[in-house]
Amino acid sequence: MTAALPRRHFLAGSGAAMAAGLPAGARALAAPAGRAPTRWRLLGVAPASEKLPQLADDYRRGVELGLAQAGARQVSMDWLSAGPLPSKPARAIHALLRTGNFDAVVGWMPPLLADSVAALAGPRGIPLWISDSGADLGAPAAQAAHPHPWQVRHSLELCPMACALADQVYRQCGPRAFLALGWHESGYDFVQAFQHRWRTLGGQIVGRHIAGTPEQPHEFSGLREATVSQQPDVVVALFSGSQAQRFGQWWRTQRPARSALAGLPWLTAPDAGLSAWTVSSWPAANSAPQPWAEHFTRAGLAWTPAALLGAEAGASLGAALAAAHPGARAQDVWAALRATPLAGPRGERRWQDAGRDSTGPLWHATAAAEDARTERQHPPMLSSASRARGGWTTGYFLT
Repeated sequence: MTAALPRRHFLAGSGAAMAAGLPAGARALAAPAGRAPTRWRLLGVAPASEKLPQLADDYRRGVELGLAQAGARQVSMDWLSAGPLPSKPARAIHALLRTGNFDAVVGWMPPLLADSVAALAGPRGIPLWISDSGADLGAPAAQAAHPHPWQVRHSLELCPMACALADQVYRQCGPRAFLALGWHESGYDFVQAFQHRWRTLGGQIVGRHIAGTPEQPHEFSGLREATVSQQPDVVVALFSGSQAQRFGQWWRTQRPARSALAGLPWLTAPDAGLSAWTVSSWPAANSAPQPWAEHFTRAGLAWTPAALLGAEAGASLGAALAAAHPGARAQDVWAALRATPLAGPRGERRWQDAGRDSTGPLWHATAAAEDARTERQHPPMLSSASRARGGWTTGYFLT
């Protein structure tokens, strides 16, 4: 992957098959009986993912939990589903927004869909809240073509996480890194961000392996031979979903004896026995700001990144809507949002670049201790050179 490659759609398996539009039984978060009637009606967009099937439910339930905890009782939400390609959900969203029945759009949307929705919502004065993985650094040309005065975006901040991971691993393990990538991961900007930061530190990428390409007899074919021949200080494994679990199993049986292991949090999340250096923009449940862990437990909601991002959206937006004076419009609420820190289970985070993303503390896990997610630091600023474009246009996970 190089910076010169144009962006392209990434489809995994039958990822093009997606649900969009409001089903007859679409869930709505309505005001309880006896409360004031609904004042704010929001259109919610839930992500659709073959790779992480629970993504949509975790995010949606997280948003609803956050709204409830914020006391946003005059809010109702109608949900529809977004898939990896923007055309079908964009048509459904456009049709609903033209009815004029929604005050704002809130959801986890890939960049192309968010841009399409912004192009319609902006001129109509409909505010937009975007949740995202943060795997890409945005598309400035598209944003310039469709400026939206009432738009904010927060994310899992994968690009700053990748830069912080490079800092941690370079300091702890050494300068020679081997990248083991999933085919899905290989075209996103957080890989480019890691590589650029690593080289800026003086490190060397001694080899790469992309698992799951169509021509491979096995997804990890050749990986052991490549790492053994290079003998890197560290293998940086960037995988997600079930592929991360398969890599963990492969590592335990095939790992090069001298190499350390590092990656993003879902590398070790399903396997407490796998030792690796990781960095995340969210705490483990036992380090969560109180009483969020209790809220999740009572709601029966798993402590996943998607649920945390949803709860952050619901709590932050819900607090703003609940505090709005009786004559306020949705545009007034959104205009004030950027001056207010985000709130939720990830702790206090801030808006960055006039609401174009979120930023805040990071949690580091060491290779020796699962519960060492206490060191916090602000992510390094990404230089313009790190804003390389890997290739995929599809939102990360949304396949």
